[in-house]
Amino acid sequence: MFPLLRLYLPLALSFELMMLEGPSVQWAIGRLPEIPTNLAAWGLTMQLSLLIESPVIMLLATATALVKNTDTFLALRTFMLRLALWCTLLTAAIAFTPLLDFICLSLLGQPPPIVEASRLPLQLMLLWSGAIAWRRFHQGVLVRQGRTALVTYGTAIRLAAVILPALALVAWGKLSGAATAAVAIMVGVLAEALSASSFARAVIRTLPTAHEKGDVPLTQKAIAKFHTPLAMTTLLTLATGPLTSAAIARLPFATQTLAAAPVVFSALLLLRGWGFAVQEITVAQLKRGTMPEATLARFASIVGVLTTLGALLLSLTPLCGLYATALGVPTDLHHLIRQGVLWGALLPLIAALSSSVRGVLVARQHTGAIYKGMALGLSVQVLVLIAGIAARFPALPLASLAFTLGGIAETAFLMAARRLPSPAAEAETVLP
Repeated sequence: MFPLLRLYLPLALSFELMMLEGPSVQWAIGRLPEIPTNLAAWGLTMQLSLLIESPVIMLLATATALVKNTDTFLALRTFMLRLALWCTLLTAAIAFTPLLDFICLSLLGQPPPIVEASRLPLQLMLLWSGAIAWRRFHQGVLVRQGRTALVTYGTAIRLAAVILPALALVAWGKLSGAATAAVAIMVGVLAEALSASSFARAVIRTLPTAHEKGDVPLTQKAIAKFHTPLAMTTLLTLATGPLTSAAIARLPFATQTLAAAPVVFSALLLLRGWGFAVQEITVAQLKRGTMPEATLARFASIVGVLTTLGALLLSLTPLCGLYATALGVPTDLHHLIRQGVLWGALLPLIAALSSSVRGVLVARQHTGAIYKGMALGLSVQVLVLIAGIAARFPALPLASLAFTLGGIAETAFLMAARRLPSPAAEAETVLP
């Protein structure tokens, strides 16, 4: 277990440093005017940005699974660049045209002041998807080669590159809170993208140039077949953000709740991040044949239990109020934050367990099951949100409950799929 912990901790710390971005920019927003509106606008900006970038997020897992020599590296890099271009064009189409109003006002029902406050931040995030694609691809190469510590260094650089501009812009005071957050986040992600490719350069030079006997060249079609189910799972996962905002907007105290929601879910992300790191470690260990599935599953369970206990500690003690106060969140939102964290306390455990089984399925190249599980989870979540709106259930507890029940359904499906043999088409794989 200790060798696994030694590999896991750098990657987990990388996730945690990345998750600290949320509280960091929320702190900046809390020091600038119109805090509730800008908190809600930043939440909407991030939900849209994450949804647009969803096809590139799983490039880390795809690169971890597929990059084994220079040919596969070059093939996947071409795939990554094409994907990044399409995501960037979509960002431009939404941020710089009336499409933003149609999506946010007509479809999501967001209050007009929040939508208007999110326009400039989304425009400032134009290169977000491209930077994320570049970074995740090179991080996957590092993880495949066991260089997880370098991933942590890159994320530390990113966090520093977020905090410094945020401090400077707060002192300047000329931008809105949401726009300040957007500039800080963009500087950070660009810095990490550059550092990830710099760290990966030495590793790339050591990749073998020849195929192993029996290998078939990796085509763009084969990469798309492998990556698309993973991208769809992320798309379905991140679609829950706008759907949840749409539900909150249809319940009482919409503006206050939309302001508190980013604080709730960034706090839960800090705890869930420990579980997210399990997926990449599971893929890498199974691909290298260095760790049995049972050991990896036990490790994931330990991570999940400990982080869920952390969520309960935060929600049931004065820590929640201290955390919200430190971010500059108005005191009238504190009780909403506490409720949301408490109702979502099982999410860190769910994240660890689902990441573990998803890693097994990725390593087996059985990615279709991941997509189906995600679709089931999203369906459950939507049904819970619809029922909650009809029952006029409190908004943040409803959002957390919907995420939790959807996560349970997805994880149960994935666990069942793990016990089944991969489809014949995937068993006869042409992938590395």
